[in-house]
Amino acid sequence: MQQRVMRSLSTGLLLSLLLAACGGGSSDPTPDAAPDAPPPPPPTFRNPVSLPDDELAKQALALLGAPVEGHVERCNGCHGMTRSTVDRWAQESAAAWTSCLEDLDLSTPEKAKLKVDCARMDPSNGSSPFSAKRLGIYSTAARLPWFQYAFDKAFAGSTEQLDQFRSVAGMPQAGIAPLTQPEFDIVAEWFQRGLPAIDTYLPKGDGPDVCEPSITPAVATHVTAMQAHGWTAVNAEHGLLMHGCAGASSPRGCLADYPKSSATSFGTGWEVAGSALRVLSDNSTGSIYWTRSSADGRFVGLGSADDGFSRIIDLVGPRSIKINASYDPAFFPDDSAFLFQGNEGARICTRSVLTTGAPTQLDLDEAGCSGGSGVDLYEHVGASLDGSDYWAVDGQFESDDGGHQLGPAEDTYAGFDSSSTIKLTAMVNTGSAFEPRQHISVDAPNEGDHVLSPSAKLLISRTGGNNGRQISYVLHRIDVTGAAGNYQVTTPEIARYCAHGGKPAFSYDERWLVLHHYVGDSDAVDLGFTGPADPAFRPFHDKGAANIYLVDLLTGRTTRITSMHAGQYALYPHFRSDGWIYFLVRDPARDHEYVVASDAALAAP
Repeated sequence: MQQRVMRSLSTGLLLSLLLAACGGGSSDPTPDAAPDAPPPPPPTFRNPVSLPDDELAKQALALLGAPVEGHVERCNGCHGMTRSTVDRWAQESAAAWTSCLEDLDLSTPEKAKLKVDCARMDPSNGSSPFSAKRLGIYSTAARLPWFQYAFDKAFAGSTEQLDQFRSVAGMPQAGIAPLTQPEFDIVAEWFQRGLPAIDTYLPKGDGPDVCEPSITPAVATHVTAMQAHGWTAVNAEHGLLMHGCAGASSPRGCLADYPKSSATSFGTGWEVAGSALRVLSDNSTGSIYWTRSSADGRFVGLGSADDGFSRIIDLVGPRSIKINASYDPAFFPDDSAFLFQGNEGARICTRSVLTTGAPTQLDLDEAGCSGGSGVDLYEHVGASLDGSDYWAVDGQFESDDGGHQLGPAEDTYAGFDSSSTIKLTAMVNTGSAFEPRQHISVDAPNEGDHVLSPSAKLLISRTGGNNGRQISYVLHRIDVTGAAGNYQVTTPEIARYCAHGGKPAFSYDERWLVLHHYVGDSDAVDLGFTGPADPAFRPFHDKGAANIYLVDLLTGRTTRITSMHAGQYALYPHFRSDGWIYFLVRDPARDHEYVVASDAALAAP
């Protein structure tokens, strides 16, 4: 692709690639210099490109992976290359250029650090996590010389912050070829010109924008079977000891030693009638992206903190374990192993890695850890009830940073395109490693953020409309035939739920879904206000908030199970094996996070 791009450039443009630079000077960040010579200028940020608008649009979209002639596999591996997606990137890019990159002055360490901090979720906080959204399309330059020079200047040559930046905010993510400087120049030029000719190559869609709910009898058939034979029943039969249940006569009696949120100053008013919330941990290090826990509820995995490490909190102790990974924790439903997305892709480790020797840090290359080749970002996992296969799913997704950005958050886009697929990876536990044996792709147009049920017999996805807004959740049954290594998979749709929110999670008995939803004007009445114009609702409009919702797969009934204050975010809910729901509460005003548990599903009729 690069050769084809370079052949299309004029001789004059080739000269400009060598001499012109928005950031000025050489593209070598560390050239030799005489002892008394002035310091070299910073390398090129982007070079001007003189291609005609039509050809520029075609080449830029092909480089990003949009469905045009000659496209390469790049951004489309994770994101739907829809018109709404590119329009959103254009808005983010315009804001990044104005606030961060229009002035490329790196003449002093202080000025360089301002540029670096501009890429953080909170630019005023020098330890805030980095975010690709803060840079828009310019995040695709993260591995090019200009950013290396800026970080070298800002941090006196230390690579720690640069590594964090590239790991979290550098696009595309590890495992996909980054843009070269000439390729970035073409993409950046197209965005700088305002996306000319986009209507020619990426017109607005004409798909459905209205949800039509449906629940087939197959849902009840499955739920009935899982009551007796799902992972809740299997784990109980195998004697899985649930955390915090010593002396409890029923699951609702578990976690009684942890304080109710109503008994604390920070959690007063979070509960809704009929259920209880227990505060399990105060996570003072902070985190980004989602939270998941082990089947027994003892271990809670969190995305990376300000120091670049993810965490697993062992609630027995408690003990905080640093994980050399970026994000996306997952635990298999039989509690045999856990998974993180590390700097070199997915890593899977047996549970014994967490308990042998009480480690305080894991690099994910310890004995008992192995690579999850082909298991990509935003994965979710399940396991066959007979223990024969372990499964992971991934596909197109939209990142949800959980209210870290300045200002109120809203439900993530659902800009999944018509080429979207469900990618399933079948793995086997050899006793010493989890080995991927087969990758299977199934078409799932306009669906993304795929989630497996614990048994790997169901899958649910978010679906989007033409404007990139979510319109529904779609439930699929997963039918597998054939032998291991030669499986054939079909995914018939068996239900469609007209709810809005983040990436959901199944209960272990597969009766319930749980999800978080960011407060918007349409939620004002449900929260007890007269409407969005009610003055008492104004703090929610200004600060934002998020609540947890429980969805009954049998009926589609959706119930709010938290009542968070303005500026507080309840996020990333998921179940443990006995029906307790764990989730994260982020309270920016207190600069704290809390791991909280709810018995709402156990209390439901």
